Amino acid sequence: MLDRVKQVGRYLRSSWERLLFGCVGVACLALTFRALVAGEVPAGSALFAMAFFSFFYSNLARFKRFKGLGFEAELWEDKQKEAADLIDRLKSIVSTYTREIVMNNVMRGRFGGETWERRWSLFTDLTGKHTELGQDIDFSPLKHEIDSVFIFDICSPLASSVRRAIEQAKSSADGQLTEKYGMPVTDLAGWEDDRKKLREVRASEDDLFARAAKENIAQSILDLAVRANEKLTAAFSISPVFDPMVLERLAAMAQLIEQRPIIVTAELIEWAQWRDDVQ
Repeated sequence: MLDRVKQVGRYLRSSWERLLFGCVGVACLALTFRALVAGEVPAGSALFAMAFFSFFYSNLARFKRFKGLGFEAELWEDKQKEAADLIDRLKSIVSTYTREIVMNNVMRGRFGGETWERRWSLFTDLTGKHTELGQDIDFSPLKHEIDSVFIFDICSPLASSVRRAIEQAKSSADGQLTEKYGMPVTDLAGWEDDRKKLREVRASEDDLFARAAKENIAQSILDLAVRANEKLTAAFSISPVFDPMVLERLAAMAQLIEQRPIIVTAELIEWAQWRDDVQ
């Protein structure tokens, strides 16, 4: 019995670091499940990272217990390299699950339910928790992805307003052609030439969501408006009536996109909400 107690005592003296980190890991893992059940995603993510690191360090401490002068030092150096590689892989894992959590929140129910204020708050909370834990992880690619969706949500209703103005002007030009050539049309050559000019006036840009990640879609929409106005004015003496507020927002967004990453403000969050005045 006495020998058994001595063995337990020796084990505790030699492995107390491992036991300590193991207990901390178990506690953090339990708190992780509790936070997830309560819907506290940022806190749960941070606690999961703490649990992972605790389990990792509980095993890392074990490597110190190999005995043998120069052999011990060499082994510890190798384990340090392995530990560094493992930490790098862990950062990749943390980055991946953080991206999945945030992007799932951004893409889920974008036309109702979640607001951009809450989406940006989740991103800030998650990345902030990792920073507090001393995890040097580059979240700039994730920020770029969120920025792209944010930009699209701001520019999409503005693009719709520009499209409606151009379509209305084209409709007026179409009525003008009907009055000019009459029914039935006798000057087929002139009719076809004017109809071709009208068809060349584009009213909208394609694939704005995909292009938002790589292009300045606000500038593209502005350029579209300018070209449409020039063609309609030159061919039919008709100018689209664009909403000045829409053009101002597009110009402001074009400048911000050129200076990415986007600095999120309360005004931009307001612009990103689907509003009746620009729909």
